[in-house]
Formats: sequence, C-alpha cells, structure tokens
Amino acid sequence: MVHYKLIYFNLRGRGELARLVLHHQEVAFEDFRFEREEWPKYKAGTPFGQAPVLEVDGKPLAQSNTIARYLARQHGLAGQNEWEQSQADMYVDCIYDLITGTRPIIYETDKEKQKEILQKFLKETVNPHLEKLEQQLIKNGTGFLVGKSITWADLAYYSFFSPMTERFGDSVIDNSPHLKKLVEHVANIPQIKKYVETRPKTTL
Repeated sequence: MVHYKLIYFNLRGRGELARLVLHHQEVAFEDFRFEREEWPKYKAGTPFGQAPVLEVDGKPLAQSNTIARYLARQHGLAGQNEWEQSQADMYVDCIYDLITGTRPIIYETDKEKQKEILQKFLKETVNPHLEKLEQQLIKNGTGFLVGKSITWADLAYYSFFSPMTERFGDSVIDNSPHLKKLVEHVANIPQIKKYVETRPKTTL
C-alpha cells in the first residue's frame, strides 16, 4: 500500500486541493502541517524550497498543481479519457490566475481599501471568468465542469470559492447559479463535509 505524506503549512492555501482529492476518494494519507515560524526547518529539505510537497513512499513531488493532478490521475478524478483530462487541467490552471489576484485583497488591512480592491477584482477578473464557467456548466449539462462525473476541476473551484464566500459573502457567486450549485454540491459530499468539519480552523 502506497504511503502518502502531504507536507504543507497549517493552512488551506495551495495544499488544500490535494487534501480534497484524497479525502473525496477516501485515501489514507499523513496530513503533515507546520506553522509559519517552523518553515525554515523544513524548507531546505524540499525540492524547490517551496511547499506543498507530497512524499510518495518517501519520494518527493513538488508544485501544488502537479501534486493534485498526480493524485487525481492515480485515484480516478482526472477525467474518463485524455480529452476530459486535458479539459480538467485547463479549468484548474485558470484558477491559479484567480488566486494571484486575491493576494492584495487578503493582505490589505484597511477595510475600505480591501472592499475597493475586491470590487475591482470581481468586476475585471472574476465575473468574466464566471460567465465562461456558467456557459460550460450549462453546455455540459451534468452539474460538473467536465464529463458526467466529478473531477479534480470541480474540487478546485470549490477549494477556491468556498473560502472566498466565507470571507466576503455569497454575493461573490450569486450571479453564477450553476457554479453556486456545484460548490454547494461538493460541500455536501459526505466525505468532504466530514473533512471540513474536522480540519484545523485556519483563516486562509
């Protein structure tokens, strides 16, 4: 039996998608978390001085997308054929464009400025992307972004928008009913729900 050890900060962040893939498929793994001040202790032992790192029987794999994609392919969440796999990859890659835009919002301490930055980000970046997602969900007609069953792409959008709505309210996706339904669907999957209820409480 393969032993997985996921090494990441005690945050959701870039390690959460891999955790969601593993929990969704009910795959046992070691969820090794450390605090920010402990990072120097582990940094030198990572392939690129970055986290997360997935150890597979002691062998390290770095880069968050690569880790989650590997796990999705190993455990049946990557898509049913090469086309679906490429489509799922495409949607996940789009999320990382969105993640980059959230940093100024998250780290802004002035509430008024934060609100201004958020509104600009939603208008110029998120909303145009949501329109495309809505079109795809309607076109696909299964409730999922790709194919007839859930993929890591669906988990990725849940992973991104769940903390966004927690922090800034449901209005972030209110105009995207199909995406909102997808996020709610993932949140109510029993194994995901159980994980969310028991995971460490973190702000990010």
